[in-house]
Amino acid sequence: MSTSLVVEIRDNVLKWGADLVGFASIDRFDRYPPENRPTFSLPSAKTVIVLALQMVDPLLDLWLHAPPTSGAGRSTTGRAFEDEILRAVSYRLALDMFKRNIEAKVLPYGPSSDEEHSGFIYLKEAGVLAGLGVIGKNNLLVTPDYGPRIRLRAVAISEIIPPSPIITDNPWCADCEQCIQACPVNALKGGRYDRDRCLSCSLHKRPLSPATQLWCTKCSCVCPVGARVPCDDTLQIQVRSSNK
Repeated sequence: MSTSLVVEIRDNVLKWGADLVGFASIDRFDRYPPENRPTFSLPSAKTVIVLALQMVDPLLDLWLHAPPTSGAGRSTTGRAFEDEILRAVSYRLALDMFKRNIEAKVLPYGPSSDEEHSGFIYLKEAGVLAGLGVIGKNNLLVTPDYGPRIRLRAVAISEIIPPSPIITDNPWCADCEQCIQACPVNALKGGRYDRDRCLSCSLHKRPLSPATQLWCTKCSCVCPVGARVPCDDTLQIQVRSSNK
């Protein structure tokens, strides 16, 4: 069943909108504390399916910071358009698993005060464990197909699926330091990621409207791996009056 299930899952999620999919066996997460393992959210988990969506345009990475919508069932604060696309694919995948009598859970990927989602996994590292890519000098998941210009989501299921091979070599970052040189605040200096320095960058949270913001993406935009279209994170939106 697992071989045919792999093919069906891969075909379905690509059809639904994801660009990449990988599979990680649950034992690959044993290196993390119990609260950061998929089994914290789904005790019966045997496989983690990691989905990736290509970041085609910076506009798709805009973050919505609006007041919570009454009756929506969840806060609208902190939602990204690309992440919403992957979120829809993830829940559609989970629903498909339920229909096959397979337990499934869309995994949280950040700390939460919600008791139901108090555990979370490290999505970038889950991408590595699912064979999607490697962690680059920019501290991002670098994939052969799209470089670091992706967004990620993960779904745990109770079915054992043959895991994807992990990429162990990283020839792309060996002699390249474009991301290090591009960082406006030297957050990657010395080969180590300085989170506090990164978050201090003035290019983060640039307002494009009263409810939308754009974060700095310089370290991903300059990466030559998988580059297909120009990536400009210095996006400026000009509103022109139609009155002449």
